[in-house]
Amino acid sequence: MPTTAQFRTTRRRALIGAVGLATAGLLAACGGGTAGDAAGSNGSGSGSGSVAVHDVTGTVHLAKPAKRVVALEWNYVEDLLTLGVTPVGVGDAGTYDQWVGAGKRLPKSVTDVGTRAQPSLEKIKALNPDLIVVEKSRVSANLGQLKDIAPVVEFDGYSPNDELVRTANTSMIQLGTAVGKAAAAKQVVARYQQKVAAAKKKLAGKATDIALLQGFSVDGQPSIRAYTDHSQAVQVLESIGLTNAWHGKDSDPSGFTATGVEGLTQVSGATVLYIAQPSDDPFTGALAKNATWKNLGFVKQHKLHGIDPGTWVWGGPKSNEMLIDQALSALGAA
Repeated sequence: MPTTAQFRTTRRRALIGAVGLATAGLLAACGGGTAGDAAGSNGSGSGSGSVAVHDVTGTVHLAKPAKRVVALEWNYVEDLLTLGVTPVGVGDAGTYDQWVGAGKRLPKSVTDVGTRAQPSLEKIKALNPDLIVVEKSRVSANLGQLKDIAPVVEFDGYSPNDELVRTANTSMIQLGTAVGKAAAAKQVVARYQQKVAAAKKKLAGKATDIALLQGFSVDGQPSIRAYTDHSQAVQVLESIGLTNAWHGKDSDPSGFTATGVEGLTQVSGATVLYIAQPSDDPFTGALAKNATWKNLGFVKQHKLHGIDPGTWVWGGPKSNEMLIDQALSALGAA
């Protein structure tokens, strides 16, 4: 999804998933999130001196807070930018701003070190980083080589579980610890939790069944993802009092079902939020003439709402705040 070629590959995998084959997709999964607690991490790291960062491997010790950071996953790029830290290298840097709309923009000066799944070790080494931040599901093939370049902090933001929001918050705090900004990271998490509490109040008494969809084209045909309870995005929406009406099985470990139009009849009575790029929006394009689509309740009753295409559903606290804002606006509760 980060580059045109990769996104098309992911789309094809999603389409294959719709007919019963497992997708390689964006994410592979095992384990249960990062160590530590977002509300009370005891990691040090507020300026100088040695720091201890808790990740999925245990504890990573750094002689001092990292200054030159390579981030190989967009959620951690987002977190670094939120903390005022510009990474020196980023996986799929060229399309970050297209897909991740929340928070600060990635400066053009940042080095693109290749794809998130297959970064260039040579480019990373040339940047002389003092920390490399990776996603567990992507690094099995080159983890040892990355550790030869610099200390590696390894998070797991995608393994299917029911606490992915907590995992994202914990990762933010641990990453803040790694770069000497633990206090600032905790403030980011606190603001997110305040956003959740405020959104709950706005939606109090409004029992709203929702479905979150994402659409794109595969070989010229509409392809639809419906997000399940195992996805971080749905967990964000449920945390503010909404109820996920989609009960399909996961086609991908990251928590979505690849489905066709017929499959959406199960959420016909729900309010539907969808994400699609303006240049490839099947909901207003190819599907608009589909008879089954036109007869779905949420279409006929005008309960279909496109949200910002930059709403990144695998992000950190800033992306999760953006999703909440988008949902409230679509539901007339902003």
